Amino acid sequence: MAAVVMALTGEPGAGKSTALQWFASRGAAVLDADAAVRDLWKEPWLLEQARRRWGEAVFSGGAVDKKAVSRIIFSDKEEYNWLCRIIYPVVYARLQRALPPRGIAVAEIPMLFEAGRPRWVDCVLFMAADHGLRARRSAFRGLDDVELARREKYFMKKEERMERSDWTVCNDGTPADLYDALAKIWEDLKRLEEKAQKA
Repeated sequence: MAAVVMALTGEPGAGKSTALQWFASRGAAVLDADAAVRDLWKEPWLLEQARRRWGEAVFSGGAVDKKAVSRIIFSDKEEYNWLCRIIYPVVYARLQRALPPRGIAVAEIPMLFEAGRPRWVDCVLFMAADHGLRARRSAFRGLDDVELARREKYFMKKEERMERSDWTVCNDGTPADLYDALAKIWEDLKRLEEKAQKA
């Protein structure tokens, strides 16, 4: 029996990482596409690709300057698409290899629909929240209103992403409100797991 895999996606600052931690506390195997991307930036082959494409301007002290890369890719759709074509097939392959053979797995993939939903994802949870609230939550990462708006131009329209998802959680309330919503989804996932066991 294969694991039941839910992709966790949504708007920046909507609480995806908090939700991922909650599912982990319930026993789900959790995977993080952003963490996989961060690991890729330590690998010589990707550093060489970046150097050939952008030169030394995106390096500092021998390491890639991620802020410099962000300035480039979130200002030029062609550069953004070029980088996605390189990294997402590798990230998806690594996430797939990390899936458990059974149980429930939750993979946080912020750019799920933009990068293409992989075949091994069974269902999708979309996280949303008020723009101002998301900006306040993201401030510690240097993502203010302006930077959020700049990055969100590269996302599919919110309504379309919600339409393509199995569940949507609007995380505008208290942590308790969020956990209550996640608990209902967890029950749905357990039912899917039971069906998979019987298949």
